[in-house]
Amino acid sequence: MKPGKMQKLSLLLKKHLFNHIPTDAGHSPDAVLPSLYVGIWNFSDELSHRTHQLEITPAFDVLIDTRKLPGRIEHIDTKELIFLDNYGYHLRIDATDYQPISLFDEADNRVYPISITSLPENCDDEKNTHE
Repeated sequence: MKPGKMQKLSLLLKKHLFNHIPTDAGHSPDAVLPSLYVGIWNFSDELSHRTHQLEITPAFDVLIDTRKLPGRIEHIDTKELIFLDNYGYHLRIDATDYQPISLFDEADNRVYPISITSLPENCDDEKNTHE
């Protein structure tokens, strides 16, 4: 089996066998979903050799380098958040295992791996229960 197919198979097995959201009264899926994307991440642009900051606030404002992007959230689930800016381009934040992992910028047609910088204090405990 090719290495890429083996990796996809292992991720699929992990997703279906080991990954679940507790559904007790304190941790409903609806409560986990918003906090999944709230936080501050860094991503690097290899072309400009600059590191940028992506922030998603609890009110679902999207900021790049502390500048709020005009637009709206079009879709959100445990796998992706899709933001449509006022120019008609999408930003997509992909998540795996309830952790955002990459940012796709449709305007540049590029994917940027993201790394967590910080989480709001009220989201730390909730996220840690799902890792």
